[in-house]
Amino acid sequence: MKPGRKIIVAGLVSAVIIILIYNFTSNSEERLVKENEPRSTPATTLTVINNEDFAGTTNTHRFDIPAGFSYVKVSFKNTGSKHFTFTINEGSTSGTAIKSGIVSADGEAHTYFIDKALSTGWYYVSTSSAQGMSGALDVSLGN
Repeated sequence: MKPGRKIIVAGLVSAVIIILIYNFTSNSEERLVKENEPRSTPATTLTVINNEDFAGTTNTHRFDIPAGFSYVKVSFKNTGSKHFTFTINEGSTSGTAIKSGIVSADGEAHTYFIDKALSTGWYYVSTSSAQGMSGALDVSLGN
């Protein structure tokens, strides 16, 4: 091989090696940044109560958080004429209160997130109102 061709081949091989190293390191840095960024939505979700109707003055719905899940999203749609209150308790209807609130009687969906990781086990969503209520409940889990 002529000396000029050796220099060209060596230059091309060096350029290919530099490009490969650059691509490998830049892709791994992008993966690390993406994996360490906080997620706005859970990677996996599981719906445990789906559009379940409730009515009357009190209701209780039970759901289980299995292994691999720890975050809860609860959505209410109040189709009644008065607001109602809700409480989410751990273990029993009188267990530790995890979340509570008031749901307006506007016919809109009201979503509440439990932003701390919960342990596996049974949880209870209780709704109550002095007036008759009507609405629907959704509960989803995330990891």
